[in-house]
Amino acid sequence: MTASQQGGNRGAQLWGVDYKGTLYTIYQVTPGGGWSQWLGPGWAGSNYPKHVYELAAALQNDGRVQFWALDLRLQLWTTWQSAPGGDWTGWSGPNWNNAPKGMKKIAASQQGGNRGAQLWGIKDDDSLVTCYQLTPGGNWSGWQGWPATPGNSQFIEITACQQGDGRVALWGLDTKRQLWGIGQQSPGGDWGPWTGPNWLGAVNLNNIAACQGNTGAIIWGIDEEYRMVSNFQTSPGSNKWSGWSSGDWMNAPFSYELTAAGQNNGCVQLWAVSLKQVLSSIAQTGPSCGWEMSWTPPRQRPSKQ
Repeated sequence: MTASQQGGNRGAQLWGVDYKGTLYTIYQVTPGGGWSQWLGPGWAGSNYPKHVYELAAALQNDGRVQFWALDLRLQLWTTWQSAPGGDWTGWSGPNWNNAPKGMKKIAASQQGGNRGAQLWGIKDDDSLVTCYQLTPGGNWSGWQGWPATPGNSQFIEITACQQGDGRVALWGLDTKRQLWGIGQQSPGGDWGPWTGPNWLGAVNLNNIAACQGNTGAIIWGIDEEYRMVSNFQTSPGSNKWSGWSSGDWMNAPFSYELTAAGQNNGCVQLWAVSLKQVLSSIAQTGPSCGWEMSWTPPRQRPSKQ
């Protein structure tokens, strides 16, 4: 599952995969507004990858979204919008941009400055690789290795987002389920060092997702008991964070998968797949982008005996 804010007159777009590897998508018709019907795998043309399992999407710093998917042979495919909020081009793949073979996980983020999007992947040896758009909506660099952590961590999950000031942050979970973080030093520029393990005191996590909000970056995690936790920047690009939430963040369902995106109105929407395979969502609304009081559908509490 992955999501991205769109440009133009659209809001967010969400993609998901069923247990057979079939890809589906749904989009917000207007910023912060109602949603389309679910679309089947032909939403971007007929030459689509038939069975996929890992997804990523990001704006290209020109209002258009690019979407990526790994198929069951670990081959990388992509498609992108021809205009902000508009139609999609045909698929490019397999092994788009001469992608390293055997990538298992991917994550993407829009950059600021003079760059477009950036894509990361976890290789078969659990190290990270990346490529990036040289200009907004333009050509892509070749693939290159990503700096290792001080302990040469092997990664199992990655996520990235902008911080409200044009700079990107990237997080990764290592094989010990410890969280690491690394940030850009300027929009579209160089990166600082990794911070971790257990970035800002994070507990061990099974999965992570991040999104730019109105005060900077927001990161969510699912802990080893399938409870959701969150931490957010208190101002754009700041080193000050709220601190990790305790209990079940916003009374979230016990979940194993999650993703988030902006709604093209300054507010964020978050989705989670529960242990019962139910897709739930909660969104920020209103001028202040406060969170809704409950999830849709509402969390089901165990019945009393």
